[in-house]
Amino acid sequence: MKEGDLIPDIILRSVSADGTKNFGLHDNFKLKRALIICAPGAFTSTCHIQHLPPFISGAKRLMTEKKIDQICCMTTNDPYVLDLWRKELGDSKILFLSDGNNEFLESSKLIRNHEKSFMGHRLTRSVILIENLKIKKLICDEQGQLKKTSYKEILNNI
Repeated sequence: MKEGDLIPDIILRSVSADGTKNFGLHDNFKLKRALIICAPGAFTSTCHIQHLPPFISGAKRLMTEKKIDQICCMTTNDPYVLDLWRKELGDSKILFLSDGNNEFLESSKLIRNHEKSFMGHRLTRSVILIENLKIKKLICDEQGQLKKTSYKEILNNI
């Protein structure tokens, strides 16, 4: 997947205070400006402590200043684990998406090998800006780093 491509037309599971629901990427991102934060895993040290909390607290600002209609956080965790993580992180404007069957992982090729940590293949830490289904920006961090996809960098660079 690269800038200029269409986001894959797949169905994931969204988890929110309203429950778990099917979430079609094309159905939900058509005619919208959306930001997807791809995180290697719920409750993992970098994702849980450093990466997501600034997005949680700064979601309204990001949406207002960058005219984002929807912010999502996607992981390959199952919806049950993702829902527990969502609750642990606290209320926010961010919608959590489960790619539990690895369909987005495989179609996007945003794959990172975490077998040494007994986590198998996970999404590359990345941020995807989508406008009407088209990928406008794809920003990826190197393995083990949180630089390009931090809240501050995203606020400054999209």
